[in-house]
Amino acid sequence: MTAKKIALVIGGSGMLRGVSRWLNEIGYSVYIIGRDRQKLQDVQLECKHPESSCGISVDYRDSEQLKQQVNRILAADGLPDIIVSWIHSTAPNALSDILDVIQDYHTDNSWRLFHIQSSAGFWIKENTPVPELCLYKRVYLGFTQENNQSRWLTHGEISDGVIQAIESDKDESVVGTIEPWDQRPL
Repeated sequence: MTAKKIALVIGGSGMLRGVSRWLNEIGYSVYIIGRDRQKLQDVQLECKHPESSCGISVDYRDSEQLKQQVNRILAADGLPDIIVSWIHSTAPNALSDILDVIQDYHTDNSWRLFHIQSSAGFWIKENTPVPELCLYKRVYLGFTQENNQSRWLTHGEISDGVIQAIESDKDESVVGTIEPWDQRPL
């Protein structure tokens, strides 16, 4: 019998919606954290296996509420095999809150964290302390240039690029481009 694969997608009902659906389609039980209950329900219904997806409405700016929800996931299914995290700058402690909870969970298995960051983060690497068995990957969201103009990426382009980053499993990936930096959309 194959062990159940678990994924946690933070911000998985917005621009990472396609990532949530894809992970579910390839056999993961997916926990999707977001703030909008309706969007969470919608993405769950869009999944190929909706019974293997769970939308969790939480304001990840609320550290205690976020920690409680992550503890519930760990209690129910253990440590996720993969975590994909896009957290707005309005919640600067959310990822460290999640990692603190995971740090206290004892496991012998390695797991992957895909930390989605803005294009500006590429130029100033933040120090993200991760638990010992975490295989940490950075994914930077850039922009695209077409017809001598630049624009930010669509949600579909972001999801497709993050999926490629997960499949390639590189330590660092860029979705779109970040150069030339002075050509980015304002």
